[in-house]
Amino acid sequence: MRPETASAEAPGPAVDRERLASAVEALLFSHGAPVTGERLAEVLETGLKEVLAALDELEVRYAALESGLRLARIAGGFQLTTRAEWKGAIERLIAPKREQALTEAALEALSVIAYRQPITLPELNEIRGVNSHSVVTTLMKHRLVRSRGRKQVVGRPLLYGTTKDFLERFELDRLEDLPKLGEFEEALASAAPVPMESEVGEPGADPAEVSE
Repeated sequence: MRPETASAEAPGPAVDRERLASAVEALLFSHGAPVTGERLAEVLETGLKEVLAALDELEVRYAALESGLRLARIAGGFQLTTRAEWKGAIERLIAPKREQALTEAALEALSVIAYRQPITLPELNEIRGVNSHSVVTTLMKHRLVRSRGRKQVVGRPLLYGTTKDFLERFELDRLEDLPKLGEFEEALASAAPVPMESEVGEPGADPAEVSE
């Protein structure tokens, strides 16, 4: 009599949910930037369904512990971030390490681009009432804004929009998650500064030529 091939039909090993949640937590903490569920599943060599369940468990765990951390969905991925209520203390802690921040003009231009994108430089100039060439150059240097092709009108001016780095900086999953304009302007004013060298672009430089 042939031996039964039971091993071929035996179910796979059960996934230890708590251990998987701890592994996901360790990966998110060490990576520091948003990571997709698919990438986590690939690294941990497990199923996406199990990883998403582990993420749900982490979210519940942080809420129950009233932790200073929270699990956020940002730019299409998951990231460990700090709770908003501790923002002031964190800023005071890291303040000595900061360099010069974006100017009010650059933040104003970023706000307009975020809500009106895709937008051309002439359109941005008209809304702000000043030449925005240098601030757009600065925003592109810091990967908050990038070119998005050309508008099909006379002269075919470049169109500008925000980037994935912009989503990460303001902890947004999608552009549709942008708050009301007034709330966003407050967030811009209190956000951690972006280090910069100069607010003035090189003479004659085209913002589109700045590497993304």
